Amino acid sequence: MKAKTILAIAMITFAGLAAADETGVAWDQLNEEQQRVLNGFSENWDTLTPERQARLSTGADRWTRMTPKQRDAAQTRFKRWRDMPTERRKQIRDRYAQYRDMSPAQQKRIRDNYRRYQRMPAERRQMLRDRYRNLTPDQRKRLRDRARDKPRSSARD
Repeated sequence: MKAKTILAIAMITFAGLAAADETGVAWDQLNEEQQRVLNGFSENWDTLTPERQARLSTGADRWTRMTPKQRDAAQTRFKRWRDMPTERRKQIRDRYAQYRDMSPAQQKRIRDNYRRYQRMPAERRQMLRDRYRNLTPDQRKRLRDRARDKPRSSARD
């Protein structure tokens, strides 16, 4: 169970970060620690796609380099992910795919906006959330379109 949990955390956390060649990663190419983490896949390793083998081996490698505190945090995030409704997980995956397809400048703008939001006082963040919740779907769409088409100037940072 623990190996599967570790593996699932690694897969979700690091999905898409590794690229595989056409041959994939042979089980005997994995180091001892990677094999220990991925032990639950040993019997059917050869049936996995090369991309999945690469993602799993990369995730297992990163898992072995984490501190116990980082592993605990990753397991907590995975539990929260696993407990989410299926539709919410799909929505997050879709948004991540949209983010991945953005230009580096657009991705940077989103990261900067998120950091600016996180630095706001809690009362200000709550006020913005409440104001957004009270918008009609059409108003929300216009707001998103305007934000996408007209990036904010950095003068407000």
